Amino acid sequence: MAEGRAWSTATWTDPDGGTVLLHGTFPTVVHPRALWPEVAAWDGVAVLEDAEAPHAWAQEAADERASPGVNLEAVRFGIGHEARLLEAFSAIEGVQWGAFPDPEPVRVVRAFERAGKPVFFLEPSLEDESWSDQLSLEATERTHWRRLLRRVRGRRTWSRTLVAASKASKDDGPNEAFSQVKVASRAWWAMWDDDLQPSTIEARDTRLAARVRGALRSVGVPPTARRLLVVLPEARIDGLLAGLSRGPSAEVIVSYDDLLAMNGEE
Repeated sequence: MAEGRAWSTATWTDPDGGTVLLHGTFPTVVHPRALWPEVAAWDGVAVLEDAEAPHAWAQEAADERASPGVNLEAVRFGIGHEARLLEAFSAIEGVQWGAFPDPEPVRVVRAFERAGKPVFFLEPSLEDESWSDQLSLEATERTHWRRLLRRVRGRRTWSRTLVAASKASKDDGPNEAFSQVKVASRAWWAMWDDDLQPSTIEARDTRLAARVRGALRSVGVPPTARRLLVVLPEARIDGLLAGLSRGPSAEVIVSYDDLLAMNGEE
């Protein structure tokens, strides 16, 4: 059950034992220390990415070394929702944004690896037939011609979504700039999910919730003492909480180190 929804976090207690902290992040934004979770307080971390994320992060870092800003420019000149999000960030003073690879997930994963604690990636691989079907359904819904047309002509929709997100947000963050970041991030994800049917969203979030429960069970401490940190965009916290509230059975999930060992990688 959910026990506390703070400005960028939420706590959930598993009925079978253990505690989950959902640590919300903001895409490409460097977080102040006031928002950093304490690694020592948690037995493992699960990231809302797939297991290919470390390779993607390494490639983005290499691209940045070769041509600083190349990843940012690629996103900003697109027509997707991410381009509007970064445009909104550009108008906010006092926030370091536009960093690639996404700085907060990378920082947290590296901190847990240094501490010798397990790291999990919550999204299944494309070899998972059920997940592959889920992504295919999402792609079909997102590429409906009406949605594509709305995306091209979406500046008015974006403005309305920003207003709605602002009304729904509480201004109790670390500063006014991060309050604006939160509003923009929530508007971005609202538009992203608006492309999908409610049943598709529910299926996605329920599957991810099952894997959160599986990761919690995998950390090697007594059930009632297990503590798992989950890193995900702040705008996705409520959806994942809804998935957890539906009580899906825990799904077996392998830590990243174990996955590498199974695949013969170091």
